Amino acid sequence: MASQVIESHRAGAEIVTGGDAVCQKKSVELLEELGLPTGLLPMEDIQEFGYNRATGFMWLVQGKKKVEHTFKNIKQTVSYAAEVTAFAEKGKLKKITGVKTKELMLWFSVVEVYVPEASPDKTIEGHRAGAEVVTGGDAICRKKSVELLEELGLPKGLLPMEDIQEFGYNRATGFMWLVQWKKKVEHTFKKIKQTVSYAAEVTAFAEKGKLKKITGVKTKELMLWLSVVEVYVPEASLEKVTFKTGTGLSDTFDAAAFALGE
Repeated sequence: MASQVIESHRAGAEIVTGGDAVCQKKSVELLEELGLPTGLLPMEDIQEFGYNRATGFMWLVQGKKKVEHTFKNIKQTVSYAAEVTAFAEKGKLKKITGVKTKELMLWFSVVEVYVPEASPDKTIEGHRAGAEVVTGGDAICRKKSVELLEELGLPKGLLPMEDIQEFGYNRATGFMWLVQWKKKVEHTFKKIKQTVSYAAEVTAFAEKGKLKKITGVKTKELMLWLSVVEVYVPEASLEKVTFKTGTGLSDTFDAAAFALGE
């Protein structure tokens, strides 16, 4: 079914063949038009470039089955399959296929690449304006945190930070934050044997049944720490909690594992 959908997006697309030089040129021009780095797709011997401007679907086909490229400035190795596809929009490639990034000994699929519209720091500071801010020690800040989680319909033990010094919540925008005294706290949820790390400051955007765009939270998988970017309770199963990482991976657990004191 997915392949049929993809094929439908190829219909009506601009298709360029004729060798690597012209295909590379079209690829770079598209990335530049989208406001993305022009070296984002360093594939080799590209044989075909396609772009459906109406739907945003684009693809590149290279002569080799796979090319690995290391971006030297960040020492990050990325693998590009024989065909890479994506849906393009201003500042973003989404629903990417054929691209993987290496973390230690594991390869993770890259599903989205984007350039934030504004500096994250400036955006975050804007959300702090007009927020309810509570200080005065761990007890009162923890109480406010638990009350908010309960109001959202999320497990009350989801944020077991220590010695919390500040709680903030902007009800108008949903932005919330917690600041703890320690630089980092690791907590193991015993029922699921899952270790989660909480930075000195944790931020998120809150809505009913969900925390999204989370910063400062990581979960340990094998030898890797993966950033948790979203936590939500599925509407169809309120007894479950799903964690989504920045790599696109997600896992679902019993909500009872995140009760207070667990």
